[in-house]
Amino acid sequence: MKNKTKKITYLVLWVILGVMVTATLGGIIELVSIWIYGQLELNVVFYGTLVIVGMLIGLICGPLAWQKIYVEGLRGKKYVIKE
Repeated sequence: MKNKTKKITYLVLWVILGVMVTATLGGIIELVSIWIYGQLELNVVFYGTLVIVGMLIGLICGPLAWQKIYVEGLRGKKYVIKE
């Protein structure tokens, strides 16, 4: 796989991970709020905001992780990308 394709795939997977984590966090918040307050329904704006925050987290953390792992060789020298 070419380095550019690998980097794009890596960044897309980070964005997906960010969305999944924030959606899970939203579900946990909803469960806790139902447990505490009884009947409470969170609307689409709440989950939409969480999805956008998850995308932003993925867009921020993805390049940082790429830099640490594949450029600086944090996992070892065999993972360093040679241009």
